[in-house]
Order: sequence, then C-alpha cells, then structure tokens
Amino acid sequence: MPDDKYSLTSELTDYIHGISYDAIPADVVVRAKEAVIDGIGVTLSGYSADCTTLIRKYIGGLGLDGKCTVMGQGNGLPAEYAALANGVGSHALDFDDTQISLLPDRVYGLLTHPTTPVLSAAIPVAEEVGASGRDLLAAFCCGVEVACKVAEAIKPYHYQNGFHSTGTIGIFGAAAAAAKLYGMDKEGIRHALGIAASKSAGIRVAFGTMTKPYHAGAAAQGGIVAAQLARMGYKTDPEALDGPWGFFQVAGSGVDPEAIRGKLGNPYSFVDPGVSIKPYPCGSLSHPSMDALLDLILEHDVQSQDVAGVRLGTTSNVLAALRYPEPQNELEAKFSIPFCLGILVLERHGGIEQFTDETVLRPDVREMMSKVTPYLHEGLEALGFQRIRSLVEVTLKDGTVLSQEASSSRGTPERPMTREELAAKFQDCSQWLLSDAAQKKVLESIYGLDGLDSVSQLTSLLKG
Repeated sequence: MPDDKYSLTSELTDYIHGISYDAIPADVVVRAKEAVIDGIGVTLSGYSADCTTLIRKYIGGLGLDGKCTVMGQGNGLPAEYAALANGVGSHALDFDDTQISLLPDRVYGLLTHPTTPVLSAAIPVAEEVGASGRDLLAAFCCGVEVACKVAEAIKPYHYQNGFHSTGTIGIFGAAAAAAKLYGMDKEGIRHALGIAASKSAGIRVAFGTMTKPYHAGAAAQGGIVAAQLARMGYKTDPEALDGPWGFFQVAGSGVDPEAIRGKLGNPYSFVDPGVSIKPYPCGSLSHPSMDALLDLILEHDVQSQDVAGVRLGTTSNVLAALRYPEPQNELEAKFSIPFCLGILVLERHGGIEQFTDETVLRPDVREMMSKVTPYLHEGLEALGFQRIRSLVEVTLKDGTVLSQEASSSRGTPERPMTREELAAKFQDCSQWLLSDAAQKKVLESIYGLDGLDSVSQLTSLLKG
C-alpha cells in the first residue's frame, strides 16, 4: 500500500546528501568518464554556433568576471554564467547523449539529454570551490542519476504534452550536482530542489530553433542559482516536488513513485538501462534509420545517381518529432527525415560538416530530399514506442529495392561506441579549437579524472 507520508523530495534529498565517490560502482565511473568526454566534446563543437555566439555576446555585455571556464575561450566567468554558455554550446548541435527508457508507455530515447545540463553546471562549480576530479565525478554521477530517475518517474504526459525535459528536468540534475559540490546539508538540498522546481522550463515548440539549446544552458544556470540561493538560506516549500501543487503533479499530471523509491543508484541509470552517445548531430529518433541506410549504402556500394527514391516507414512518435519536410537551415535539418537520410545518400556521412545552412540549401541536397518519403508504418506502430523502429527501403533506378529494419544505432547500450570511436567523435567535435596534442591531453586527463587533485588541471586545457 502507498505510504501517505512518503516524500519524493525527501528521497532525492537523502540520496544527494549521502552519495560519495567511494560508493559509486566502478562500471558507473567508467561510463561517467565516457559521458564527460562526450559532453566536453560536444560543448566544444557548439562553440561557434549562432546560438552560442549570441549567448556569449549577451553575457559579455553584462561586464562579468570570474574564474570559471567557458570552453573555447580564455576569460573566466562566475559559475552560473559559465554554465549558461557551456550548456547552450553543448546542446547547440544536438550531438549530446540521450537517456534510455525501456518502459512501454515512454518514448525510447526521449526522456532527457542527461549529461548536458549536469556537466555544464558541475564543472564551473567544481572550479569555483577547488574540487578534485573525484569530487566532480561524484557530483556528476549524482546529478545524472537524479535527472534520469525524475525523468523516468514523471508521467509520460510531461513530454507528450510539449515539455522539453532536458530543460524542465535537467535543472534538477544541475541543482543536485551543484549542491553536492557546495557540500550543502539536507535542508539546503531540499530547498535547492524546491527552487529548481519553480525555475523548471522548456517547451518542445522550440525544437529546430536556437531556443532548444538555450533550454539546456538555462537548466545548468538555473540549477546553480537554485543551489546558491538555498545555500544562502533562501526558502521554498520543503516538499516542492510532491502533492497536488508540486512539480510532478503540475508538470506531469502525476508520478510513479516506485521509479524513484529505493531506485536512486540502484541501479544507476548510467548502466541500466543506459545512456546513448549520439553518432550523428541531430535528433536521436533518426539515428537507427540513418545507420540502417548507411549500412545499405556501404554494403551494396550504392551511388547517389542510381537512387530513384528512399522510403522510411516508422512510427508516429518519430514522425511527430522529426517535423521538417523541407528544412531551411541546419537547425530544422536536425529534425528532418528527408535531410538526415538524403545527405547520407549523397555524402555517405552525416557529421558536423554536413549539418550547415549552406549544405541544407544546396540544389543537389534539395533534389535528394525530394526523393525521401516518410510514412506511418502501421505494423511498427502497433509494436509500441519502447524502441525507435523503422523500415528503410532504397529503390534504385534499375528497379532493385534494398531494405533493412532498424531499432537501434551505434552509441546505444546494445551497440556501444568503442574507445576509438569515442575518441574519433571527440576529435571531430574539438578539431577547430584544440590541437591534436591538446586533444590527447584532454582525453588522458578525463580517463584519469579520479586522480586529479584539481578540476582546473582539466579545464586549463579547454580554453582553446
């Protein structure tokens, strides 16, 4: 029977307060280091994006100074503003990792981007307080676990009704990481979570615009501000996540408390069901189809001039999110089935250099996009949304039809990236800001993060 006195706010508070590096399983630490590599890489990749440039321009106009690193530039900022800049940059290209859910009433791969808001908050706070690498790893694991379990627990209404959980739920992970690094007591942590609940924001109408990356940056910044205010004695309702007016009910029309009760760190979401590292800088719902198409192209040596058309049968959740049939810029292209598939036919690659405004508007790209036809596959729809399912069919001009079903992609827990593949992605992301030697040092520092006396030993390598 449910316990009327049970409090999700208290459960989260107790976990955040009690977690320590020594209590985190070794396989979780390994996975966390991989996420840090990927998180820093995608932050550097988004440094020159228009949305990131404008955010830095906005912050620059405030005349601020601090000791926290904005990745890619030399001058420091106060922690919350470094978190804002880095958070926007890390989500700018939509290349950051995604949380996995296996529950049949959730959309697989669409709970939240866990690393982006948490790491963007944790690194500057770690710099501010002079934390060690072990301290950073503990706070990062804590924040990701909080964000993932909250995302798992809130009813599907939250995402389905239009909230962007990277913003709305990422703020709790950011607040948890910041509170842990600040060494806050239980009362302070409780109020930090409550303040974060009132600051939670982000709606899916922003997908395909600059404001989607802003959700991630604002979540990182907001989590730090929530922790800082609570640390100073700022108060809110001590059960802000619970009850009829609490976060779960207001934002989600309810919650499954058993997704959190006794589940924090048991097991860690980092390893079960896992977190996916993206192989392409676009919406994750396109990735299984892109990998399947690329496999067909390479296996059969398909040349673009021989392709008469590409059909993609998939489910309604995929079609709804990937909503731009004729994208006009790279932001819209990230959520466009015709572009994501068409560019692979043309160039056999879908990396950072393909997702540009210039590429999207190229005549040959526009022509190839017109040959891609998405449709609702009723058989796959009937199987549910706990997988990203699709059927890719390539029709050649000689009448040959090549087809392949898809339900997973590289970077998922079933097909994890190798250490070499992860390094290759990091190098692709950071090549414009870091030399080859600097890239190697960064990777070595992250794999040895638990041996660093100060996080600044890592961040000093990230100034570009």
